[in-house]
Amino acid sequence: MKGLSYEDLLHYLSLIRAGYVPQLFSIRMQDPSIVFELLAKGGAAALLYDPDCEPLVKQCPLPTISISGVVGKTPPDISMSTVTTSANGDQVLVIFHTSGSTSLPKLVPQTVRWLECLIRKHQYDDIRDSPDSVISAIGSHAHLGNTIIFAVALAAGSCLLLPTNIPYSPLQLDDMITNGGLTILSIFPGLLVPMFAEARHNDAFFNKLLGLEKINFAGHTLEPKEEAWARDNGLKLINFYGSTEIGASMMSTSTSPYVTPLAESGCEFIPFGETLSGSDQLFQLIIPAESDDCPHPSLRNKSDGKFHTGDVFQRVGKDQYVYRGRVDDTIEMQLGQALDAGSLEADVMKICEDDLISAVSVIGSGRLSPAMVVEPKDNAILEAGDDKLLALKNQIIFRTALFQKQKYAHVWISDARLIFVVAKGTLPRTPKGNVMRKAVEKMFAKDLDECFPTTSET
Repeated sequence: MKGLSYEDLLHYLSLIRAGYVPQLFSIRMQDPSIVFELLAKGGAAALLYDPDCEPLVKQCPLPTISISGVVGKTPPDISMSTVTTSANGDQVLVIFHTSGSTSLPKLVPQTVRWLECLIRKHQYDDIRDSPDSVISAIGSHAHLGNTIIFAVALAAGSCLLLPTNIPYSPLQLDDMITNGGLTILSIFPGLLVPMFAEARHNDAFFNKLLGLEKINFAGHTLEPKEEAWARDNGLKLINFYGSTEIGASMMSTSTSPYVTPLAESGCEFIPFGETLSGSDQLFQLIIPAESDDCPHPSLRNKSDGKFHTGDVFQRVGKDQYVYRGRVDDTIEMQLGQALDAGSLEADVMKICEDDLISAVSVIGSGRLSPAMVVEPKDNAILEAGDDKLLALKNQIIFRTALFQKQKYAHVWISDARLIFVVAKGTLPRTPKGNVMRKAVEKMFAKDLDECFPTTSET
């Protein structure tokens, strides 16, 4: 389903009310063979589809039913049992899917206990929204993000506003605020950037953003310079951390960018990587089995029964954390040293994004030294000749030299031969726009094979 309309939300919730378990697929999942495989894994009995998807479901091995025109029809004279809270907390209510950025999407069944916990997290007075609030949906109802926003609205008794399409323009957001009464914007960081760009030169639009109760963003990190600009100019940013598996788990305040675990979140932080002193220590987030927001047993670690998020944080204060990437953001070098590739990428972007590069991926797992693959700010540099290309690489090395020399030697990238420049859009990305490091590593495996024997001899 498209998942952007009231009718789509009604189908989703009505199926649960009728005693079925909806398995939700976004219309963006365009490969029907993947949908059919996931239907089989989920034990589906039938496929309900948006009429626009009809060409994609012709080969479906299950019965198919178009959802066109269901709203407005006279329902059959069937009485249903009284709505009560299920006594079985382990009962599966709905099945979501991961994004499938590295492999086939995984089924994410969510239970009564899990969903009740999600709603309870937002009922505490210190974070609960006003009943008068109007909060925007963040995406398709087929994804967990909208269920989180719906839970937030339920906890407060507030109103949910559904955008007609996503992404939407600053003009459309202006209309949502002016004519829709929007007071809380919920949005992915990548869609927030063009809103800030418009606000920088449009005072009227900026003032409308300034007048919002808050701006919730989630899904991945907001570019540091964008977040700094927004906070410095008084916009009330709230950073939510969560995932399809654990829901909303931590959030920041409008005055601090650091996230804090929500009440009833089962956040457990275990040391990750090298044991370091002070605030430099990294921690991996896991959710213990006894916590109500621990996802379905099928998703838990087999050895300890807990859910390992794979996300890494740095503790910066009491119950205050900053996201530092994924477990697989850490590259193990040839001599066993650990390299925090995610942090290195963030440092490079901070220094070089304004005028030199638009994206970077640090690779080099199992090598003597890391390497860097960058997309330039302007593709014209790729046609400007070897001297210009070398100058770009040397400029990157020059700018990053200071912070690199503050780190261990195995982190340094000081040889232009270890910087590869590719056209914009070349680096493989997830549906959320994040660069897939492992895929980049495979893409440049031969280049690294050729490069490292040479660089190790110099």
